Amino acid sequence: MKRQTSTPSPSPVNLPASIYAVGQQLNRKDLLIEEIGDYIPGSVMIQDLNTMTNNYMNKQGCEILRHSKEELLELGPRYFEKFFPAEEIAFLAPILTKFIADRDYNKVYSFFQRVRPNESAEYRWYLTTSRLCPAKDPNSLPTLMHIAVEVNGLNVAGRAMNGICSDHSYVLQHYRKFNLLSKREKEIISYIAMGMSSYEISDRLFISIHTVNNHRKNILNKLGMVSLAQLVRFAVAFGLLE
Repeated sequence: MKRQTSTPSPSPVNLPASIYAVGQQLNRKDLLIEEIGDYIPGSVMIQDLNTMTNNYMNKQGCEILRHSKEELLELGPRYFEKFFPAEEIAFLAPILTKFIADRDYNKVYSFFQRVRPNESAEYRWYLTTSRLCPAKDPNSLPTLMHIAVEVNGLNVAGRAMNGICSDHSYVLQHYRKFNLLSKREKEIISYIAMGMSSYEISDRLFISIHTVNNHRKNILNKLGMVSLAQLVRFAVAFGLLE
């Protein structure tokens, strides 16, 4: 599929970073989606990947799609073909499949998509940010949280998200650097912040000390941090330490 040439330009507001920060609080159970879902300035969907059903939709999402939560749940997998262009679903499916397979709970994926409530309505552009949430049952697939904001409202939504998240400032400041890290680098940061030596990390991950030291070098280059205290603060802010 060819990419849409009319895709809107991203807003200067770093909305994915704000959504990441809120997701951190949801994963830590500091917030519950049922308590804050209707206060999030966008459509909020929780997707069960085991059944491909829409288990939760906030009030704004229901109003945009003109369906109740119960009706959306009843649709099951047909939810996707009803509201979104088939060619865009086909394009996004393999990307999201890989995103899910990576099981990186410290990563978000953002993309533009078109949505309409029915066949007689025109499609409207949304910026959707997705994040995995661990399942209660370790043998089950994770759930996938999507927050979609209409492109015309990105700046307002960004400011509103900042009000919801209590510890967004540091995350917003460092999110770009965090997004440069690989899954392995995030893992090694957590061990460094726990005070483990290169030898201990090597033994834990079954990789050579040379590889660990290369990762350390790349991490320092990407983050521009020189002290353990800085790295610990970074690890705590981004949920890399339990």
